[in-house]
This record gives sequence, structure tokens and C-alpha cells, in this order.
Amino acid sequence: MMQVQLVPNLQLGDRIIGPTDDAMANRALFQRYAKRLQAQLGIGFQVYVDTSDGYDLLHAPAYDTNTSWVVPDVIYSSLTNSQVLSQHRLITLDNQSLILKDATTLAQQLIDAT
Repeated sequence: MMQVQLVPNLQLGDRIIGPTDDAMANRALFQRYAKRLQAQLGIGFQVYVDTSDGYDLLHAPAYDTNTSWVVPDVIYSSLTNSQVLSQHRLITLDNQSLILKDATTLAQQLIDAT
């Protein structure tokens, strides 16, 4: 079973990075998006919203082939740790798709990756 982790926020020092400045609003946006994505992916995929502010992503086992990490563009551009970028399956999500709950493109990327 493929696990999909949606990461709405990333804590870097004292800053929380996400699509908006409000961490709770980011989680709410991603919760709604997760439901739509799960419906489109169906059986064989389990969609979760990360509540660790990116800690789980930064400390995830290297080369885990059963997990895809979905991050907003702003978080992806903030990741400077080359090990995170090279050792994990990261997929970016643009703000427009998130706000409009358009999961079609992301669902296809995830299906193609399996």
C-alpha cells in the first residue's frame, strides 16, 4: 500500500513555512484536499496530513519506496538539505490546485509512480 503524506507546514527554527502564514489554516486546507485526493486514488493508497510541521519528513527513513511526500511549492523551495531532496519521493503541489481542491494531476502522478 502506498502512503501519501501531505505536508502543510515546515518548521525551520522559529518560522513556520506553508502556503499561508497561518499553520492551522494550512492544515485545514490540506485536510479538505486529502479527502478529495483519497477519493480519486481509491484502494491501494492511504492519504495522511502531516501534523508534525515537517519533522516526520526531515527524519523519515531514507529511500522509503512506500511513501510519497506532497509539499507546497514554498516548502519545496525552502528545503536545502540535499539528502531530503534526493532520498525521498517529493511531489510539489501548487497553491491553485490546493485551493481549488484539484487533485486530478497529483493523483495521476502518484498512480504513475507506483
